[in-house]
Amino acid sequence: MIHAYDDDCMPTIREKVACMFEIAVIHKKMDIDDFANKFISSNISKALETNDFINSMGKSGIELLSIILNEEPENIIQNPFPTPEYWVGYVISFVQWYFNKSFKEVIEAYPCSKLINNYFPYHEMDIMEIVELYKEKLNIISKLKIYREKNNLSQNELSKYSGVPIRTIRAYEQGKLDIAKAQAETIYKLAKVLNCTIEELII
Repeated sequence: MIHAYDDDCMPTIREKVACMFEIAVIHKKMDIDDFANKFISSNISKALETNDFINSMGKSGIELLSIILNEEPENIIQNPFPTPEYWVGYVISFVQWYFNKSFKEVIEAYPCSKLINNYFPYHEMDIMEIVELYKEKLNIISKLKIYREKNNLSQNELSKYSGVPIRTIRAYEQGKLDIAKAQAETIYKLAKVLNCTIEELII
């Protein structure tokens, strides 16, 4: 799967979005869905989606929030421990990056007021558990699965004809492994059986 931007930048952007949600809801007393709507309507969300350095990486979460709310930045001390609101921002930014979707698509697929109700027990789980929830909400289907079903092949049959282990095929279809990072020989074997190009499988 091709992510929205370089992996190295994801933690920084995730921190900024998480910060904005925490401050907007806890300190500014905003309804979480109201802020989410302001966020996805702003140029800031678009800048963060594409890792626009000038409009995102060069500013703190507090500064970005002040732009969204059209206010002067405040000197706010954040909670030293992650809050449910912080977790919401953390999750939606990770999901946006992981699936390369817009923040608008992510938030409309599963509103923040519903997501925050999943703080328990999801915040104690691996982030990929909540990614699976969004995979269903966003109706994400892997290209490998699309082409496999188009050719009326089961996972077992694809494994047999391509020589790629069935566990690997399952991992690609479930998004647990990124097929775009697979060895060229592996992708070639799959594409040959599925009558498609390598590019069609990974893009």
